[in-house]
Amino acid sequence: MTTTNPPAVPLAAEQRRLIADVNDTAAAVPAGTVDALVLRTAERDPDRPAIVSHRGVVGYKALRDCVERLAGQLHGLGIGPGARLVLCTELGAEQVIGVLAAMRVGAVCLPVPPELPATARWEAAGRAKAAAVLTQWWQLGRIDWPEGVAVVAVEQEPGAATPTPPAAAAPDPAADPDAPAVLLTDPARRGDGVPLTHRDLLGALPAVNDRLGLRPGDRVLALNPAGSTLALHETLGALLAGATVVFGRDIDVHDPLAWLDRLAQDEVTAWLTTPTRLTRLVDRLVGEPGAPRPAALRAVLLAGERLHPALVADLDSALGRELAVGYAYPTVEPGALATWQDARAVATGATSVPIGRPLTNQRLYALGESLAPCPVWVTGRLHAGGYAVRWAGADRPAVPVADLPGAPGGTVPLVPTGLFGRLLPDGAVELTGDEDSRITVHGRPLNLRDTELALAGHPEVREAVVVPAGDGAAPVGYVRVRTGTAVTGPDLVDYLRRKVSPYLLPARVEVRADLPVTPDGRLDRAALRASAAAPVSAPEPGAPQPAAAHSAAPSATEQDLIDRVTAVACRLFDVSHIEPNVNLLDIGATSYQLVRLATVLEEELNLTVDVEELLRFPSIAVVVSGHLGRLPAPSTTDTRMPSTVNGGPAASTTDAPAEPALLTALTDRQAFKDAKHGLRHDLADRPGVALPAAAEPRIHARRTTRTFDPGPVGLPELATLLAAARIDGAGGEPKRWYPSAGGAYPIQAYLLAAPGRVRGLPGGSYYYHPARNALVAIDPAGSLPASAFADINRAAFRQSAFSLYLIARMPAIVPLYADLSWDFAVFEAGALTQLYSQVAAECGLGVCPVGTMDTAPLPALFGLAAGDRFVHALFGGRPEEA
Repeated sequence: MTTTNPPAVPLAAEQRRLIADVNDTAAAVPAGTVDALVLRTAERDPDRPAIVSHRGVVGYKALRDCVERLAGQLHGLGIGPGARLVLCTELGAEQVIGVLAAMRVGAVCLPVPPELPATARWEAAGRAKAAAVLTQWWQLGRIDWPEGVAVVAVEQEPGAATPTPPAAAAPDPAADPDAPAVLLTDPARRGDGVPLTHRDLLGALPAVNDRLGLRPGDRVLALNPAGSTLALHETLGALLAGATVVFGRDIDVHDPLAWLDRLAQDEVTAWLTTPTRLTRLVDRLVGEPGAPRPAALRAVLLAGERLHPALVADLDSALGRELAVGYAYPTVEPGALATWQDARAVATGATSVPIGRPLTNQRLYALGESLAPCPVWVTGRLHAGGYAVRWAGADRPAVPVADLPGAPGGTVPLVPTGLFGRLLPDGAVELTGDEDSRITVHGRPLNLRDTELALAGHPEVREAVVVPAGDGAAPVGYVRVRTGTAVTGPDLVDYLRRKVSPYLLPARVEVRADLPVTPDGRLDRAALRASAAAPVSAPEPGAPQPAAAHSAAPSATEQDLIDRVTAVACRLFDVSHIEPNVNLLDIGATSYQLVRLATVLEEELNLTVDVEELLRFPSIAVVVSGHLGRLPAPSTTDTRMPSTVNGGPAASTTDAPAEPALLTALTDRQAFKDAKHGLRHDLADRPGVALPAAAEPRIHARRTTRTFDPGPVGLPELATLLAAARIDGAGGEPKRWYPSAGGAYPIQAYLLAAPGRVRGLPGGSYYYHPARNALVAIDPAGSLPASAFADINRAAFRQSAFSLYLIARMPAIVPLYADLSWDFAVFEAGALTQLYSQVAAECGLGVCPVGTMDTAPLPALFGLAAGDRFVHALFGGRPEEA
């Protein structure tokens, strides 16, 4: 039984300290208002370029004069504090002048794109109760506005007479830092905008500038629509730093070659953009060697979307040099950027870059259902605090949260965001999903971002989006692939079958030449969701059928099968009822019982069960899934051996044996093992030389232990086990008990001790130093979640007193063996695993070898280097029967 607010588990002291440290972000905010601080540069350096566009250059003094002139004109129209103005401009200096002039009179601008239909523009002006419209002189004759709304050209047409009515003297600047300064809008969902005050902006924009190293002399490319998060930082943020804003043209915002021209010709030094735009720019650089190179570019800030570490490497490769690359995220949208992460400081093997730590005057917590902070590695809903609370709006009110680490007494207001994430041991926050990527199957929430990450991991996929299709239908994937590849949608669905839960498998994956993009440069998920929900035309006769949809409510036929399988499982597991989607391991089932379940289902119900999939996703629903419930017909594809053997030509490709198909039926697998294909049966009757029988007790002593005694193990026994890997120099020449190719010995052993489970050894992570025969502490608070391992191995991990991790330091062997290095490292890890298994049995311990796991936590846990690769792991402890 679950409750709405389950009791929270108290956090360890070191974890509370980490959460407090992450959220210790309070700092003083510059005094004054944004417009005053921007225009102050005109006094210090009047001739420095403030804005560059295809229409010319505007210096800081000229910018100040334009702002003061427009502010006077607005004042003459009776526009003052609290008024709202519509800003309808194309990209250019007028966009900035209009915003700053509105600030000078205490008004605020609602951006409305000029390309919108007249009805949408008029509706926006009416809802905002706009006192005036600010636009460009060439738009005056093209765009109509409602009667009674003053329309003011930000700048007059060159050569035009003095504007009518004449400009009044500029008023004293509004100096209230808590007055609204800008209205942010979501370019994908037009609305009335979210107000941000001068204090909000001065607490957020300089923080990003500092991380990016933005300074006078920098030139920042601006491609985003007014009112968007990135436009806020690339215009007002850049001007606060005394930098130059380089505007692109509206017609070029979707043309990577035009971006390259601007970056190169205008000597842009910093670019704030999205991963989607950067991906397309890198593709253009790779596809067109003659395209201009941005020689002056030194820094890129990526924001607003999931970032794969491979994109940073692709950028380095395309440019032939490394740039500073930051990654930031708005925790509340629309809102300013609120987190920061160095995109290069990512753990080896990570599939996405964490969004990092909260910036100045921001807070960020992963909270569980009880509104208590989640431990490290545990996913919760992200809650934003600090200035972000002021940006959330009425549709997402703040909730009071008590007992937050590092927070003052009482309650603290936090805004529940639409994001889900977890805190990493280094204090960075990693996103794991969001509300838009969640689907519910049989009442269980699942995260489509898992499918998206798996799909993006395909070597031929350049961009990937997976979206729900609505009405309980299976999700749909959309991809853009690398140029020249022949991969198809069905190929990608087959690729995903071994990567994700069957419930997360898309009904189809569509390969498209391009994917839709929002005005601010992000993949347009809303457009793709609408496409996924649209009816799909019937396929041609004989065409491949899409994967079956997973409805939230099972059909009558499926329900009958669920009932029959559930009855068998209840009998075998001795329980009264099992929900279809419950993890069978959670009700006490073991791997042996799961295999037994598959056997009985074959015998009694004539169901063919994919045992490997059942062990990966142990539930009744998996057994009856349309993807797993029946064994598919054997493939007729003729998969032959390669035409070369060991680098030379094979005798004949037609004589090569066909590559065997994977066996999934339990009876077929057992029959295959019983046949003992590893023996030379053709030599069974040939005469041989009999060898004397030798009793070897070690053969019977060696075993794999999966259940461990809850009591602690002794340090002497653990020391005996670890010493199997020591370097023994007693005989003169240093020797080890196991071989290594070329004596390189790249395999390193790391220990994770469970707190209180090894007498005389504190919990945490350690490096075993073979030359010193000593454990060197790395992280006293180090830990791993059981979720880092497959379901079938989690119980053994939780019971174990310690675990060993064999890591290959590849730079220690690659110079010797190049392409063979990984093979030799694996051979060495196998020899060491055998030695550990043998020694464990001799000293009263048991070990359980584990070959796969989520390796993302390991670099931080053990302080690994970039060239280190996980090879194998062993759980250890006292066998339960001991």
